[in-house]
Amino acid sequence: MGLVLSIVGTLRGRAPSRLRRGVVLAGAAVQLASAGSFAAAVPEGDGGLRETTRMVVNAPVSGAALLYGLGKGGEVHQGNNGTTTVVLADGVVRAGTMFGTVFLTDQHMEADSPRTQRLAEHEARHTDQWAAFSLVGGPAAFPALYALDEAFFPGAFNHFERQAGLDDGGYDTPSDCPSIAGRLTLVSLALVAGLTLAARRRLRGADPTSTGRKDFPRSAS
Repeated sequence: MGLVLSIVGTLRGRAPSRLRRGVVLAGAAVQLASAGSFAAAVPEGDGGLRETTRMVVNAPVSGAALLYGLGKGGEVHQGNNGTTTVVLADGVVRAGTMFGTVFLTDQHMEADSPRTQRLAEHEARHTDQWAAFSLVGGPAAFPALYALDEAFFPGAFNHFERQAGLDDGGYDTPSDCPSIAGRLTLVSLALVAGLTLAARRRLRGADPTSTGRKDFPRSAS
């Protein structure tokens, strides 16, 4: 997206700086290299257009996670729903975390057990979330939004976890879900932001320079 916006801006006569071009090209190169490594390591699936599109969109993030897992000596297992699981000895958040279509976990579970199948479906829904938000805002969109939601609605209160299915993910559904404390925090922040904007507008209205009027010295008559 950054590369496309740079090209569009250049065509409109707004040439980006060398630093911006370098950052965009470096980011594109890293993502292509990561996606290429993922494509080379994971066999082609037969899940249809939906799973193929999801895998392509998530390929840069999935490739980075797969390289991390292989670098730590993880065991790679291919799922039936287009996801890849890497079992590690350590370096895993909670019981496991999905990155693109790669699930990093430290849990050794039986592939045919009902619990494993339910968890696989839960993580596959996270894969859909990664793909949807990556299309809109890039590879960093989903983790940024997830972290923001987690700050106000941690654990089982997290909206992304609830959408993926709390029971399937191994969460206990809280009695006050969604969190009342999280809602109150968001309302408080919204009120503070609204009062701040209102105060800034009032200050600008009181400033004579903001209206474009200028006071000239009076000449002696």
